[in-house]
Amino acid sequence: GLICWFERLVEMSMMHPSKRARIDSNGTKVPVLDREQYLARLQKVKSAMNPIAAMYTSIVDGIVTDAELMAVPIDDHMIVRGHAVFDTCCAVNRVIYRLDAHLDRIFASAKEARLPLPFEGDEQSNRKRMADVIAQTVVASQLKDCQVRYYLSAGPGNFGVTPAGCKPAFYVVVHEDASGMAWNGQDHSVTAATVSEELVPLKPPLLARVKSNNYMLNVLQCMAAEDKGAGVAIACRDNGIVTESSTANVAFVTKDRCLVTPKFDQILRGTTIRKVMGLAEQLVSEGLLKAVLQEDVQVQDIKKNIAEAFLTAGDTHVKPITHWDGEVIGTGHVGEVTKTLLQRLGKEVENGTGDHYELLPEDVAN
Repeated sequence: GLICWFERLVEMSMMHPSKRARIDSNGTKVPVLDREQYLARLQKVKSAMNPIAAMYTSIVDGIVTDAELMAVPIDDHMIVRGHAVFDTCCAVNRVIYRLDAHLDRIFASAKEARLPLPFEGDEQSNRKRMADVIAQTVVASQLKDCQVRYYLSAGPGNFGVTPAGCKPAFYVVVHEDASGMAWNGQDHSVTAATVSEELVPLKPPLLARVKSNNYMLNVLQCMAAEDKGAGVAIACRDNGIVTESSTANVAFVTKDRCLVTPKFDQILRGTTIRKVMGLAEQLVSEGLLKAVLQEDVQVQDIKKNIAEAFLTAGDTHVKPITHWDGEVIGTGHVGEVTKTLLQRLGKEVENGTGDHYELLPEDVAN
């Protein structure tokens, strides 16, 4: 075993250089670039990509708007081990929507992921600093409507396993929302396919609750749905109980006018679905819905009793599902309940108060 391996290693080290295997480059020489050459090439490559308007990095404690300067160190444990969590929010008409709810979730995720906080002080002072940084980065982007992603990472420092020796990091990126707001009159409907636990394993409970950077299974779910000719996945356990979509929660409107969504016990507590459930309670008092329920949803049972279905994500995104596993849902068009919730969500985003934060030019530090 080990002795034989060691003897072979010694034998190879004593081998004449001409007898050792070599890597053939086929005459292709990779250039060693200086700073200017590297940035020039990167600028050319980045110009063809989806533009990011602004980025903050705690590594240098500053905001940049040049795409070629937006980078994460290669030894950041977000990359090395996937030891990071993230969350999102959006700004609509220069107002950040529901930031507090998202900060609640990222701090809960960080705690379960045992991530150290990036700034000095306790959780409250870190929360205040992070909110300030997010606001300043959005203003620096000069975008009126945008999506914001922010990451808490164990940070750069080495290629080890634990965060020991690393500097905790916080990153914020601001970009345009390519899909637009859900209530703008465009057709955002999608088709869905069931992706069973047997086909793509479900996340274990910890990773299902924590919004971590590990989205490998989410990606494979979505790809499996695309293999079936659909646009999105509806995942389910081996017993047929629906969980969620790849990056969204799913909700159903039954023929007897109940809005039903799966329990949060082993899926992400989506901020958008929770807001939509609150708006749906208004429709109960108005008589458009009979009840708002959160319970186990069996694929075969709900298919027999479904009138409408939709996905929720990203605060402003409600996507109607018109076909599921090749079968038409309801009329095959956006249903009355879905349409009404879309309109209510639009009004809430544009006119709501509470944890909506209006951005002013002076939010940018000089």
